[in-house]
Amino acid sequence: MQRFLGFMFISLLLLACGQTTAQNIESAANEMQVVQAAPTTKPTAKPTAKPRPTNTPRPTATPKPTRTPRPTATATPIPEPVLLSGVGQTVTDPFMPPSPVSIIKLTHTGRRNFIVKAYNAEGDESYLVNEIGRYTGSRVLYGDSSSFLEINADGEWTVEIVPINLDQAAANGFNGTGDLVSGLFMPSKEGPIPFQFTHNGDSNFIVQVTCQGGMDYAQNEIGTVAGSAIVKFSEGPCLWDVQADGAWTISLK
Repeated sequence: MQRFLGFMFISLLLLACGQTTAQNIESAANEMQVVQAAPTTKPTAKPTAKPRPTNTPRPTATPKPTRTPRPTATATPIPEPVLLSGVGQTVTDPFMPPSPVSIIKLTHTGRRNFIVKAYNAEGDESYLVNEIGRYTGSRVLYGDSSSFLEINADGEWTVEIVPINLDQAAANGFNGTGDLVSGLFMPSKEGPIPFQFTHNGDSNFIVQVTCQGGMDYAQNEIGTVAGSAIVKFSEGPCLWDVQADGAWTISLK
């Protein structure tokens, strides 16, 4: 009986041990399966190489602005001279002077009075010539409005009216024969300047300097002259206006 019980105990023990071992094996197998089933980590991929930066093209040079061409100076056409002629007493047709300051050149072939007066549209009157007999000379005509001439003559006469020109050399002096007008000039300074004067005629010797700023009589004599006098210049431009019957000179002293 004891043998039987011992055998049974051993059998039960072996059975129990066997179950435990089987369970352990099953458990181990299960663990292995679990381990095997666990996802294997994939090897980390190497980072892809960064592309090299492409060369940025240099900015193209901004073209320099082209220079705007200077406007070409358009030459101002020279006004046509006014030409008149006739015989004896005449009132001319109206005409337009070529410039605000003009030179009027006159001739007369008669033996008696030669008197010329100018009138503008406003009715202003100016004496240009008052001589006897033959005449050749120049006077100044001011104004740019419609004008006409009243001529008292006994012979043939001619009139030419032209714009005044520039003559800077006249700032240092002027010379000629008879009635004559210089070109425009700028005085060397404003104020009194001494000049030397000569005249070899028998009649009036009148020297007038007319400037933008005013007028001055430098000479108002009759007959021959040889001396010096002060000329008072104001703001330029200026011109010499000479009335004479002989040769004359004006020069810096």
